[in-house]
Amino acid sequence: MSDMQDIDREKSGTDRSSSLDDNTHTELCLLYKEATTTLRFAKYFQWWTVGSTLVVFGAFIFIAKFVNADAAYAKILTGLIIFIAMSGIFTLLIYQTWQYNEKARLEEITKHFSSLFGSIRRLKSKREGNVHRYILLVFMIATLIIGATVSYFGVLQIVKP
Repeated sequence: MSDMQDIDREKSGTDRSSSLDDNTHTELCLLYKEATTTLRFAKYFQWWTVGSTLVVFGAFIFIAKFVNADAAYAKILTGLIIFIAMSGIFTLLIYQTWQYNEKARLEEITKHFSSLFGSIRRLKSKREGNVHRYILLVFMIATLIIGATVSYFGVLQIVKP
């Protein structure tokens, strides 16, 4: 049944109930809960990755200052800054893909629940959610790039000529 037919049915006050038996419904409820928990986990670790990577960048500046880094040491730290930044960005993309897969699982599960459940889930459009998610991803990646740049120039400022 199309979304428009579901919306028309909901406007008329009739709700299409789930046709699942109790055991299957319970299984889908468990899968739904697992998918939402996994989605939150992936979002949390995206932000944790950004924060911990910025802390590492700050640590590089501290280390350069603490050991009175020379030019050779600065090159090593520069390589590490680039590696950590690339690893952080790659990790963010993995978490984003993971979230996409969990959202797809939630959408598939939602198809088997009542039309009322589906209409409540659609209060925020899929397009709006995607725009928000990808804007945040761009900001996270930009934050890592800016942090890497600041760390790089911070190390260069500390290095003895």
